[in-house]
Amino acid sequence: MLSCSHKIILCLILSVSAISAACAQVCAKDSNFYSITYRGTESNYIEDAIVTSDNEIIALGHYSVSESFISKFTAQGTSIWSNEYKPDYPHTSWIQYPWYEGTNLQGIIPSSNSTFYVYGSAFEHGKSVNNVFEPPSHWMGILLHMDKFGKVITGRNYGNWRTDYKINKVIQLANGNLIVYLVSFFDPFISRVVCITEAGEFLWVASIQTEELYSEVNKREPVICQRRNGNIVVARLMVRNIADTIFYPFQPPVILPAPLNYFHLMEFDGANGNLLWETSYQCPTLTNTNVSSSFIPSLKNVTELPNNDISILADMYLPLDLEQRFYANKIYSRRAVNFITDPDGFQKKLIAYKPENSSGSLESVRQIGSTGERLLLIKDTTNSQLLLFKIDASGQITWNKSYSNANNSSSSKATGLAKQNDEGFFILQSDVNSFDFRATITDFAGNTSCSQLSVNAVTQNALWPWLVNKVHLSGIQASVDFSASNFIFKQTTYPISQHTDCEYQYVCCKDFIDSLHPKNIFICPGETYTLPDNTIVKDSGTYYATVKTIKGCDSILLYNVKLLKPINDVVFSTDTCLKDAPSIQLWATAGYGNYTWNNTAASDNPFYTVYSPGTYTVKVENECGIKMDTIRVFHYCDFPVYFPNAFTPNGDFVNDVLKVPFQNKNNLVRLRIFDRYGKLVFQTEKYGEGWDGTVKGEPQSGGVYTYFLEMEGLSGKKINQKGTVVLIR
Repeated sequence: MLSCSHKIILCLILSVSAISAACAQVCAKDSNFYSITYRGTESNYIEDAIVTSDNEIIALGHYSVSESFISKFTAQGTSIWSNEYKPDYPHTSWIQYPWYEGTNLQGIIPSSNSTFYVYGSAFEHGKSVNNVFEPPSHWMGILLHMDKFGKVITGRNYGNWRTDYKINKVIQLANGNLIVYLVSFFDPFISRVVCITEAGEFLWVASIQTEELYSEVNKREPVICQRRNGNIVVARLMVRNIADTIFYPFQPPVILPAPLNYFHLMEFDGANGNLLWETSYQCPTLTNTNVSSSFIPSLKNVTELPNNDISILADMYLPLDLEQRFYANKIYSRRAVNFITDPDGFQKKLIAYKPENSSGSLESVRQIGSTGERLLLIKDTTNSQLLLFKIDASGQITWNKSYSNANNSSSSKATGLAKQNDEGFFILQSDVNSFDFRATITDFAGNTSCSQLSVNAVTQNALWPWLVNKVHLSGIQASVDFSASNFIFKQTTYPISQHTDCEYQYVCCKDFIDSLHPKNIFICPGETYTLPDNTIVKDSGTYYATVKTIKGCDSILLYNVKLLKPINDVVFSTDTCLKDAPSIQLWATAGYGNYTWNNTAASDNPFYTVYSPGTYTVKVENECGIKMDTIRVFHYCDFPVYFPNAFTPNGDFVNDVLKVPFQNKNNLVRLRIFDRYGKLVFQTEKYGEGWDGTVKGEPQSGGVYTYFLEMEGLSGKKINQKGTVVLIR
C-alpha cells in the first residue's frame, strides 16, 4: 500500500508527465517562417506550382526555352527531389521516326493518391530523306501522369500529321475524368475541348472554330472550371487584328484600331460536350494610349460562385477615368479584374484590385475551398513588391499581406500558394534571367519578418462599357482530326542547391531529410517493397517516406530501391575457338551481382579470359537466384560434319529418331528432310530435335529420303551438307 505522501508525489509526477506530453503534441499553428534561395545549373524560371495534401510543394520550372524540370519541397522548403524531363526518342538519324524538339511543359495540376498531371507540347518530326520531312513536322500536345516520387506513370501525346496542337490547360473533374484543352494554330484553327478518362479513353470532343476576323491568342492559357451541375465553363482570349468601327446615333463613327482583345466565354454540357451558350466581351482598346503595344491581357481563373454566378479573374488595363465616352480614354492603369456574370454569361459586376497608391499585375490565382474564396497574388508594377490577399464569393478582400520581391525586375514572376489546414503560405519568385529562384514561406497567419511589408490591396468598383458579343463560333461540327498515343519521357536528376537566407522558429520543429543514410533495398522481379507510409514500390528508383516527428514536422527517409534482373535472363558465351589467337574472352550478361568463373573466387566481372582449349564453367548469382553454364573452347573453329545414313523408327528405343548427332561441334542452323517426291516432311533448327518417321502422326513408308544440313563453324563459316538416309521399317 502507498502512503498518502507517496500518492501525492505520484500524482504530481503524472501531472507533469501529462503536461510534457501535451507540449510535445503537434503544434496547433505553425509559427515558423523562412526565406530560401535555390540555384540550378542554368537560368531557372518557375512556370507553375501546386500544394499536395501533405503540404509539400511541387514546382514546374524551365532552365531554358525547352528544358523542363520538376522539384518537390517539404512544407518548410527543403528539397526532396528534383528531376528534368525530356522525350526519350534520341535523334540519331535523319531517317527515323519519331524524334522531338522544343518540348515545353507548361502546367501542373494535383490529382488523387498524391499523384499529379503535367501538360504541355513538343515538336514532332517524322521520317525524312535529305532533310525533307514527310509527313510534315508538327506540334503535339503532351499529358503526363506522375507519382509522388516524380516518376511517369503514363504519358500520352495528342495530335496528327498536318495539324498543330498544344495542350495549354487541363482540369480534373469530380469523377476523376479530365478536361483537356487543345489549342490549334494551324489552318483552319479548330481548337478542341476533350473529355477523357484517367486511362486516356475519349468520352467526347467539342470542336471550337471561330468565325472570320477573330482568332485565338495561343500564347495565353484559357481558364476552365466544372460547375456543380457537371457542365464545363471555358473562357479564352481572342484577338481581332483588323480595326473595328462603332456607330453612335447622330455622331461621327468611332474607329477602334487593332489589335482588339476579347474574353470569349462558353459552357458545354458535361455529359456530351454540346455547346449550351457563348458570349464575348471586348477588352478596352489600348492602341494610342500609355500602354505598351506588346501587352496582352491574361485570364487567370474562372469559378462558379455559390449563387451560380460565374467569376473570372484577369490581368488587364482599365482607364483611370470613367468618362461617358470610354473609347476616348488615353490613360490606363494595370489591374487585377474580377469579372462577374450571371449563370448564362451576362455581365453583372466588375471589381478591380490593386496596391494602394499604385498599379499591379495579377500573377496567380488559387482556389481556396468550395465557397468561391480565392487567393490572389499581385505584383506592384512600380517596385515589384508582392501583395497576397484573399477574396470571398462577393469579391471583397478578407485578408491581405504584402512582401518584398527578391527578384526585383519587370520580367520576374511569382506564384502564391496556400498550405492545407490554414498552415500558412508559400510564395515562389523567379526570373527568366536569373540562376536563382526563391521561396518565401510564411507562418499560419501569413507573417514573416524576412520580407513582410505594410502595403495593402484595395478594391475598386468599375464598369464594362465596351462591345459585347462580337466573337461567335462558326457552328461547324468538324470531325476529330487527332489521335492519342503513348509517349515516353526520360527522367534524370536536375541538381539544385538551397540556402536559407532567413528563418524563425518559435515552437515548432524543422523538417529533416536523412540524405546521409539512405536505405538500399533489393527486390526481385514480381516482388514489391512496402515503405513505412504503406506505399508499395515495384520498380527501381529513389523513393521517400515521410514520418511525422513528435511535434508534427516531417522526417523524410530515403530509399534506394533496385529491381534486380531476372536470373533466367542471363545469356552466356556460346562454344567458341581459339583459332590462332593467344587468348579469347568468355562472357555472361552484365549487371548481375556475382560471377564465378571456373570455380575461382566470385567477382563482379562478367568477362573471363582463357588461354587454352578446354571446358569452362560459369555461375551467375544475385539475390533472385543462380544460373550456371558450361562453355567449350576448342583449338580449331571448323569441324567435320557427322550424320547417320539410316534409322529404324520401330519403337525399340534404339535409333528410333533421326537427328544431328551431338558429336558435331559446329552450330546447327537448320536440318530439313524431304521424301522422294521432294516434299518436306521435317525440319528443325534445334539440336536434340529429330524426325520420328511420321508426318502429322502418320508413319511414313520405308525407303530413301534426302536431307539438307546447314551448319556454321565457330569461325562463322557456312558448312552445308546434302545426303541420303534410309528409313528402315
